Amino acid sequence: MKHHGARSWGRSLIVSASFAIAIFASSAAHAQHAAIVIEPNAAGAKALSVISKPGSYVLGRDFVFSRSGADGIAITSPNVTLDLQGFSIISTSTRTGAGVDATGQSNVIIRDGIISGCGGAAIIGGTGANISGITASGNGSGITCGVGCVAADNVIQGNTGVGMTFSDATSGYLANVLQGNNGNTVGTSGQVSGGTSLGQNLCNGTTC
Repeated sequence: MKHHGARSWGRSLIVSASFAIAIFASSAAHAQHAAIVIEPNAAGAKALSVISKPGSYVLGRDFVFSRSGADGIAITSPNVTLDLQGFSIISTSTRTGAGVDATGQSNVIIRDGIISGCGGAAIIGGTGANISGITASGNGSGITCGVGCVAADNVIQGNTGVGMTFSDATSGYLANVLQGNNGNTVGTSGQVSGGTSLGQNLCNGTTC
């Protein structure tokens, strides 16, 4: 197999025993290139996969993890799109960290998948994050985001903490369904903290 330099468009495919996240680079003509698969860290309380460069990534299959203190996926670069493609990130231990952690990053898009059982939040976004099409259940909390975020068309239910938490009113949420978060199954309490409702949200069956 031929190997190219760090700046080469063609990259070899590395198969991970745990799960696969692939980045697809596009040229000016939008041609698709080979996938790069990120291997999980072998040990330590670190994320099991780290996305450290801008680009578009996809989850290749369901991912189950249990390492104490570890996040499932850490995003350490701005300008990242992560499409879970309908697959699941599942923690089997309440001692784990977040499902996807993009703390401190900007312009991160996370969409279309299921995150459950994490000890931390299902998703931690940074500045200007866009989170959509996520089902988050049974986590320490649902979605936590910074300023200028948008959370739309998500189902957030049965998380131990608040369903969605935003830093301030510059973030907005639209067409989300929240149920039974923070131990509350009646009314809007504990379902959303901060942010600005853009409409069509339901909190325990009540408009919020």
